[in-house]
Amino acid sequence: MGTAHVSVLGEDGSAVAATSTINTPFGAMVYSPRTGILLNNELLDLCWRSPPGSSVAPPPIPGERPPSSMVPSILVNAAQGSKLVIGGAGGELIISAVAQAIMNKLWLGFDLQAAIAAPILHVNDKGQVEYESNFSQEVRKGLQARGQNQTRRLFFLNVVQAVSQDGSCVYAVADPRKGGEAAGY
Repeated sequence: MGTAHVSVLGEDGSAVAATSTINTPFGAMVYSPRTGILLNNELLDLCWRSPPGSSVAPPPIPGERPPSSMVPSILVNAAQGSKLVIGGAGGELIISAVAQAIMNKLWLGFDLQAAIAAPILHVNDKGQVEYESNFSQEVRKGLQARGQNQTRRLFFLNVVQAVSQDGSCVYAVADPRKGGEAAGY
């Protein structure tokens, strides 16, 4: 909601995967009239150190950085002349969604559109496996047989954006879970 990702592949083969965030919707809700920038509230992510029930965040520790789920990635296979530029938005779901899109494309042979659109699993901070409603029943049964606690998550707000090059063919895909489209030269 406060994060955006863009994947770029240039005609010359250069690649950029860039993710930016203001953390939560409207960030810190502070606008700088001088710069025109809405300020982020990333320091809220340090609150995990607060004792349960505390309403006051502890002061930052020198050198401490807030945790991040951003995974802008560029994968290259020079021998096959292929490249995958990928990343996403969606808070805690980013790593799960991007990793599964990469596995779908590289390991399972999905085309890029199907790799990104495929339903995902996510392990939440309580150790529960959350799944999209149309996720594979077979996989879910296998997880259940292994004692995994599962729950259906109503909304998956992850959004993966990617561009790939396989030889001379270039494919750009925007996640169908959220409005947007891929564009190219």
